[in-house]
Amino acid sequence: MNQPVSRSIGLLASAALLGLLALPAHAAEDAARGIAAANRSFELAVQRGDSNAIAALYTADGQVLPAQHEVISGTQAIAAFWQSVFDSGIKGATLLTVELESHGNTAHEVGSYQLRDSGGKLADHGKYIVIWKKQGGDWKLHRDIWTTSAKPSAPAPSAAGAGPR
Repeated sequence: MNQPVSRSIGLLASAALLGLLALPAHAAEDAARGIAAANRSFELAVQRGDSNAIAALYTADGQVLPAQHEVISGTQAIAAFWQSVFDSGIKGATLLTVELESHGNTAHEVGSYQLRDSGGKLADHGKYIVIWKKQGGDWKLHRDIWTTSAKPSAPAPSAAGAGPR
């Protein structure tokens, strides 16, 4: 092989390798942007009390796994769950991504949340993990689980004034 041809092949191979190495970074940036946008849409839907908009952020077979509750599956059940959250007085949410890792059309996010009532008072705070799926160009929540970091309130004393046995 002559030197100019061999050099051209070497340059093409190097360019292809650099392009392949850039793909994961681009995919990670795409996931970060898409998930940040979905989280912002979630926060705005909470402010509006729009449970259907929140349910639309989940995959069709999405699941919510709240503490002290059975698994909630599917768009209608997820909308009903979030409506019950709004009915309980939640009017604001803040989500903060702490860790995000993407793997093609799937990503996992670890974050923290704050929920506020209509007066802006902190109602709950904690941490969450979401498994995301990219569908039709959008990142959607596929599995959503969280736990509160709030300390449980002290149980009321019994009528006789005795504590637990």
